[in-house]
Amino acid sequence: MPRSSLVHRPSRMAEDVAIEPIATSSTSNVSFKTRARTIDHLGRGQIADAPTAVSELWKNAWDAYATNVSLNIFDGATAVAAVFDDGVGMSASDFVDRWLVIGTESKVDGPPQPPPADFEGPARQRQGEKGIGRLSAAFLAPATLVLSQQLGGSLTAVLVDWRLFENPFLSLDEIIIPVRTFADDVAVLTELPRMVEVVLNNLGPVGNDGIRELTEPWRRFANDEEADGKVSTADCIVEFWKDIPLHQRHLDEWPVTADLSAKGTALYLLGAHHELSVWLDASHEDQEAKNVKERLTDILTGFTDTLTDHPVEFGYEVLTFRGATPRRVLSSTDVFDLDDFHQLEHTVEGRFDDNGVFRGVVRAFGQDLGERIIPPQRPLPKGRGDKPGAFDFAIGTFEQLAANSTHNARRHKDLADQVDKYGGVRVYRDGLRVMPYGSADADFFALEEKRQKHAGRYFWAHRRSFGRLAFSRANNPGLRDKAGREGLVENRASRELRLLVQDLLIKLAADYFGTDAPERPERIAEAQKRNQKGKKAADQARKARKSAFRQYLASASVRMPSISQRARNVADKLDDANTLPDRDALALLRGELERTRAEIAEVTPLDVPNNLGEAEQTYRNLRDEIDEATDLVRLSEEALRALEAAQGAASPKEVARAVQLHHRKALDVVLEGYQGEVREGFRALMEQWTANLADDHTRYERATAPIVRDVTKATNLADVLALLETNRLQLETEFAERYRPIIRNVGSIVEGVDIETALAAVDEDREDLDRRVRDLNAVAQLGITVEIIGHELESLDGEVSRNLEMLPSEVKGSKAYRQALEAHRALTEKLRFLSPLQLAGARIRERMTGRLIGDYVREFFGSTFEDNKILFETTPAFDAIGFTEMRSRIFPVFINLVNNAIYWVARSSERVVRLDFVDGKIVVADTGPGVDRDDVWRLFQLFFTKRSSGRGVGLYLSRVNLEAGRHSIRYAEDSDPHVLPGANFIIELRGVGDGNGAV
Repeated sequence: MPRSSLVHRPSRMAEDVAIEPIATSSTSNVSFKTRARTIDHLGRGQIADAPTAVSELWKNAWDAYATNVSLNIFDGATAVAAVFDDGVGMSASDFVDRWLVIGTESKVDGPPQPPPADFEGPARQRQGEKGIGRLSAAFLAPATLVLSQQLGGSLTAVLVDWRLFENPFLSLDEIIIPVRTFADDVAVLTELPRMVEVVLNNLGPVGNDGIRELTEPWRRFANDEEADGKVSTADCIVEFWKDIPLHQRHLDEWPVTADLSAKGTALYLLGAHHELSVWLDASHEDQEAKNVKERLTDILTGFTDTLTDHPVEFGYEVLTFRGATPRRVLSSTDVFDLDDFHQLEHTVEGRFDDNGVFRGVVRAFGQDLGERIIPPQRPLPKGRGDKPGAFDFAIGTFEQLAANSTHNARRHKDLADQVDKYGGVRVYRDGLRVMPYGSADADFFALEEKRQKHAGRYFWAHRRSFGRLAFSRANNPGLRDKAGREGLVENRASRELRLLVQDLLIKLAADYFGTDAPERPERIAEAQKRNQKGKKAADQARKARKSAFRQYLASASVRMPSISQRARNVADKLDDANTLPDRDALALLRGELERTRAEIAEVTPLDVPNNLGEAEQTYRNLRDEIDEATDLVRLSEEALRALEAAQGAASPKEVARAVQLHHRKALDVVLEGYQGEVREGFRALMEQWTANLADDHTRYERATAPIVRDVTKATNLADVLALLETNRLQLETEFAERYRPIIRNVGSIVEGVDIETALAAVDEDREDLDRRVRDLNAVAQLGITVEIIGHELESLDGEVSRNLEMLPSEVKGSKAYRQALEAHRALTEKLRFLSPLQLAGARIRERMTGRLIGDYVREFFGSTFEDNKILFETTPAFDAIGFTEMRSRIFPVFINLVNNAIYWVARSSERVVRLDFVDGKIVVADTGPGVDRDDVWRLFQLFFTKRSSGRGVGLYLSRVNLEAGRHSIRYAEDSDPHVLPGANFIIELRGVGDGNGAV
């Protein structure tokens, strides 16, 4: 088996060095020695954070001509992450001669190596500069297993424990790294323990007593660590490898072992860094965890340049695995691309040449202003290394206020959401991102700093812009990475590049976009006028729609009783048919049935607004009548078909043909009715258009006739002509605003677009959003109030208790004192009961029973049950259940459900609330009116409520609270137990037992 040391290869042979004589003359030939700790400095010491380390490994995959790369994070006792790619792979000799060599000659600048034979794309410019990118793995985990497969070759494995390189007393060539080759992946897990033993032997051999004896360098290192109060690195290494964290589930996800790719490399990061493992813990929702997650998505989203006509072929994704279930965190398909960019109302897109001259297309307020050529504000340096070189640049944004934007409200909202995820001006070299530019805290062009001076004048905001700057290694040699890949080296070339872009953005803001731009006030006025007009039209349409629905309700409510009666009459006639009716009688029944069916269709609403207000109960009563009549017609149809089929005088084919003809005639009648309505509508529309057009044809003449009439020889003709043109332009704009929307709407109708339904959907979304905003404000205010009251009550409770105790004895004997004391105790008890509902505080899991919950609810609502004459009961089956959970997670659910039940059963003649346990499910049931079927789907949505003074928060919080513990709640479905005739809620608790040990 190949065996190698991780070595440092000098770029040239050491030269003889003359030593100045001190006391006596002497000469020596010496060379540098490399300590093992150099690897630790080059790896962990040079990398800023986990996302940057991952990006380095992805760039290595790019250099290996991979077309797909992924970061996979697995849960387990020891977190494992893996970077998979489908690149060319490495052989054992590649590992020994290249991967295990620092500063390889392949990273020397030069033309790109030709691609492998099976790669269809162009040659790639290498991203690595120093040959140390692979050491990023040392930042991400203490140990790395590398598996690599070449096309048609053997599988090669290398195991590195990076902690070996932390020992300052070791030379680099003293550390032994196991390298193995396999025919396939089956033997990897079998051989891995022997590879681990090779790693551990670096610490020292195992003696006859089974105890590992540390070598002198490791003893010295351990003594130093213990003197500092630290656990020795040697002990950490030995403890870590007692249970090897790699398992078959990890190997199965590698595309090579899954037979999805014939080649590629897998870097298994054993004991993954906290910044990766934080993705696995669902309870990790503290602010630090959120910041870590945001940082990774911010850095790795947009890893390749998408704002180009020719994006590179390099797919990437980040996946997490809890058990066998993957979840995608981000991917190369979830990006803001060039099509999205071109839809922005403000864009700049072009290229700086080698002299700093910008040539590009400018678009402001949705209007293409054509190409602009903008020279640099100052001459560039002459030296090639000091000049930034030619580069592409694009930036785009949208107006911050929707009222000022040329985007409609929905698109403006979408862009606001997208800019939170994809915003920032990123920097790309040869198609791959230069970290960390474009992330929230990496404003390369200092846009926010300038906006602080005058936001309107400087206009461009880093996190409200989408953009990219793109250059290449070949054409921009002065733009080099810092040692830790934390941006570009701060040299003259990078400073000149930054100044070029900053000067360009300042000029563009002054000319086209910022508050000083000459045309900005006019453009904003146009946008505001257009948006106000759209809002007015939407308001008119909404009012018309609601008015039409009210008219429909009034008309349908009047018609429905007779329709229902007709449906019952037909059903009764069919039920009373003692003998088989003749064909004429059946035809008569068929006619009555079809007439009833047609009338039901006429009164059935196609579109029901969300917010019906006072009309809701009227609509629901009508809906129930329509459903009842529809069921009668369906049953009558079945009976009639049976009678028609039983007629023996005609053949089955004749009967079927007769029924077919009858149905067709019925449809013809319906279509003729629609045709007449469409014709009448278009006739009225054409009359209105004709009248408007006739008037508009004369408007210019009427407006300009006085101007022409007053022209004399003394008149300034140029002014008159300008005035005539101004009138024409004003009318032209007005006509366009009036007629173009009509033409577009007609076109939409021709294309089959249901404008009313689309408008209704938008209108309902807007109403829903408005309502949510109002409710959120109310809930926020309520939360602030509760917070203030909570602090006050905590101190006032003690103060009241002390003062009551200090009252004289004669007062304590009075009835008034006893009542005051009892009231205070009752208030204190209520506050004590509310403590499990608080979100803060101890999170202790404890054993609970159904009886405990029932007693808690009884005591909490004791007086309420009594005052409202409500029977609250728990069944023996419910009392017997047991489970382990936090009180603060369970009690609020039952309090909310029972509180809702109290409200509804108080309006019923029978008033019962029951907690039961049936078929492994907890049932919270009542004898109230139940939940209307139209409301079931949104029952657990935030802010949905049917209570007059409700907030719509309780059921939402109940569901979220239970889901946090992997429990569930729902409204009872047909297959669920229904304990009482009213509302029945089903709760399924994980790990619940029925008292007999069954779950």
